[in-house]
Amino acid sequence: MGLARIAIAMLAVVLACGLLVIGGMALWGALTGKDEKNKPTAAPSQAASAAPSDKTDKPSTSTSQVGNTITIRCLAAQCPVFVSGPSANDVVFNGNLGQNETRIFSETRLTVAVQDAGGVTVTINGHLQPPGRHGEAKTYEAPTGQ
Repeated sequence: MGLARIAIAMLAVVLACGLLVIGGMALWGALTGKDEKNKPTAAPSQAASAAPSDKTDKPSTSTSQVGNTITIRCLAAQCPVFVSGPSANDVVFNGNLGQNETRIFSETRLTVAVQDAGGVTVTINGHLQPPGRHGEAKTYEAPTGQ
């Protein structure tokens, strides 16, 4: 009877430690935004067109999805960019792009906010958007009727 109680207590301690480790890893992933499962992947045609010497990262949420396509290219050393999806709570991307880095996003409705509109070029559905001034925060929205 005493040995069974000790075994059950040790099993409970091991399970509790395991849950703490899993919870800590999930919290760390949520705080750092390093969730690999939800990262968009590059479309095959986009990956083939990238020059090997360019520093490009071209994620796309879906290659077969009908909707808008927004291309963002950073011209400055670092460009803070925020992209939201169909609803206000859908964060597609929130981070910094490096110099000459390009990101492509495809959704039914997209909103892009940049902190330095003069440091990026934004193309919506193949149409280059008017450039902003350096230091100017600007928001770009893809049309919803696509």
